[in-house]
Amino acid sequence: MFFKLQIIYFLVRIKLRDLFRNRAQIEHFQQRRWHRFARTILPKSTFYRSYLNVPLDQIPLMHKALFMEHFDEINTVAIRKEEAMKIALQAEETRDFASELNGITVGLSTGTSGKRGLFLASTKERAQWVAMVLHRVVKWSIFKRQKVAFFLRANSNLYSSVQSSVLAFHFFDIFRKTEELVAELDLLKPDIVAAQPSLLRYLAEAQQIGNLSIRPQQIISFAEVLHDDDRTVIERVFGVKITEVYQCTEGFLGVSCAYGTMHLNEDVAIFEKKYVSKHRFIPVVTDFTRTSQPIIRYEMTDVLVERTTPCPCGSAMMGIERIEGRTDDVLLFEQDGKTISIFSDTLVRKIARATDDFSHYSIRQVTENRLEVAVETEPKSKAIVGQLIETAILEVLEGQGIKNTVVVFTEEKVSEKGAKHRRVVRTFKKIL
Repeated sequence: MFFKLQIIYFLVRIKLRDLFRNRAQIEHFQQRRWHRFARTILPKSTFYRSYLNVPLDQIPLMHKALFMEHFDEINTVAIRKEEAMKIALQAEETRDFASELNGITVGLSTGTSGKRGLFLASTKERAQWVAMVLHRVVKWSIFKRQKVAFFLRANSNLYSSVQSSVLAFHFFDIFRKTEELVAELDLLKPDIVAAQPSLLRYLAEAQQIGNLSIRPQQIISFAEVLHDDDRTVIERVFGVKITEVYQCTEGFLGVSCAYGTMHLNEDVAIFEKKYVSKHRFIPVVTDFTRTSQPIIRYEMTDVLVERTTPCPCGSAMMGIERIEGRTDDVLLFEQDGKTISIFSDTLVRKIARATDDFSHYSIRQVTENRLEVAVETEPKSKAIVGQLIETAILEVLEGQGIKNTVVVFTEEKVSEKGAKHRRVVRTFKKIL
């Protein structure tokens, strides 16, 4: 009962914060919350207590490897990484995700990098997260209990906390056979489906050929980059606009509005911009609500494209044109002594204009002048689709003056089961 009261309390607070009408109000709110957070939480973290009186922009940047290396000193709830990892891995093995340690939810994340990460969430933090999801993501009603099909690599107390009198949460384990998941989904007839774009595309294709017959009122996309061609197919098949969520181990960072613009949740975090080109930036996140595991100046590996005009929805929170991918989704080439960056969205959009006669594809830059491409399509179409994709890739590269790139097609799987699908990725190491 107390947990539900906490959710209601945070729901009211979030609704009041939605009254922000300009940047000045948001930035004033952020500064007040950050100073309160620094005063009350930093002294509890062995790692951060020495930065108590240091301006935020002078605190060193954090990244995943450093975060995991100093896990024990960073968290404020005296949880050791070795113990937390043991619990999280056991949950992965048994597929029983009701894992807590000293009343703190413990979860394992691999993200798109594939490297292990641990997240901690107290009961209060879970209540805040549920309130944010209920207010900004899920379209729920007090008059009907909605069935939610949630496709995840791993469940968690964090996610199952959404279960309530208005939402019936159903966890679909993506490590199971996809045919079984489709059959179970067909029986459930969910009101809301939440999954990665690659899985939503698979469900749309199953619906098209008659293996699935559902009429969800809402489709939620998360965990992977949502590309325009996938969005078009999914929205056409199911007849609803996709709600896109920017959620990761580092927090619930953003959600799309009714106009399709992704707005960053600036009422829970400060987002510094590390620009990689004119309107593309890597976000550096400081969350002033995460008290058990402080996220301070955490440099993400995502590349975001900022919106340059106000959103029609009227929100003063930062608008994002799109999430373009990770920093190693940027292909890098040397030409005349200069490094040329090719952003994944440039390739994806060019290919989308050339052909959509495929289920999935992936492009990997394995050396500076070699790209490996895997395509899932009908055998009879494979040669022509391959030629169209290769031509599109080379046109983009040559348009930037990049020559002598070899494009090789492989028979490898586009993505492994349970892994997040990354359409464009650079596998050789080079600093952006």
